[in-house]
Amino acid sequence: MRLLALDTGKTKTFAVVIDEELRVLGSSVTGPGDVSLDPSLILSNIRGAIDAALKEAGLGLGDVDAIVISWAGLDTRADRELAERYAREMGLPMERVVIEHDAVTAFYAVTWGEPGIAIIAGTGAIAFGMNRRGERGRSSGWGWIIGDEGSAAWIALQALNAASRAYDGRGPWTSLVDRIREYFGVSELLEIVSPIYRAKPFDISRIAGIAALVDEEAERGDEVARRIMERAGDELVDTVYSLARRLGMVDDPGVVGGVGSVFRSRIVRRRFEEGVRRLMPRAELREPLIGYRAIVGALIIGLRRLGMKVDQGVVDRLSRAIEEVERG
Repeated sequence: MRLLALDTGKTKTFAVVIDEELRVLGSSVTGPGDVSLDPSLILSNIRGAIDAALKEAGLGLGDVDAIVISWAGLDTRADRELAERYAREMGLPMERVVIEHDAVTAFYAVTWGEPGIAIIAGTGAIAFGMNRRGERGRSSGWGWIIGDEGSAAWIALQALNAASRAYDGRGPWTSLVDRIREYFGVSELLEIVSPIYRAKPFDISRIAGIAALVDEEAERGDEVARRIMERAGDELVDTVYSLARRLGMVDDPGVVGGVGSVFRSRIVRRRFEEGVRRLMPRAELREPLIGYRAIVGALIIGLRRLGMKVDQGVVDRLSRAIEEVERG
């Protein structure tokens, strides 16, 4: 058995090939492949990741039994049709290809397919859940212009606003003024308008990188930064809770967990866990999945499709294998 899985997002594309012993045979990392990006960029990054992972494994496309693609940006039927068209253009064997929204694969990474809710908080933010009756739903994921509250992009935008207000004297002073100025390599904060508004193409992932600075300043005691990070945690709780209410899961013992870089923040993680425990006391909170481990969901979907039973032991072995790849 050979399984090829991809985690295709707004920041990177990660591909991995495993065998029936859950050993990683090959892996590769390329650039972003969100379906909203330029077609040539998407095709180059995704096919590049596939080819490099297969080459390392010593295999070809004909040697894999299933291909699962966790694809960011599949919000509409048109998005899914576009993703399927790209897959065909890349020459992928569609009878062996499974394409899922990255929120769905995050759900499988957190719950292994059992009732619960998973929330992604990376560059963007979205939650996906399924109740014990098999009813599914999502919350947030409206993109950085409309929402994605609690995401790295949202944190960065709050920080930019707070810094601009502080610089003008319209708000409390914050160390974010200097950190953001240094981030963009300008001498005065006002000069950031050029790299932000005139960047071609516009890169929200670069803006989202500010979130890590906000967390650092929050940990150092900056009150403005701390409030932003706490609000991020609260927004993620609201996203999960709104979905739980809609699916009738508030009082159910389902699994709840987070996926994505924002959960590296101790402040966000603590706020999120406290909020979920308060509002959903019967929920089973699982450790956030950060870094490359998000691909575990795509691997679980593939293994289930190939008839393998997924249990704690399988998930642990997959997680360890992916962690080894990330360390390498």
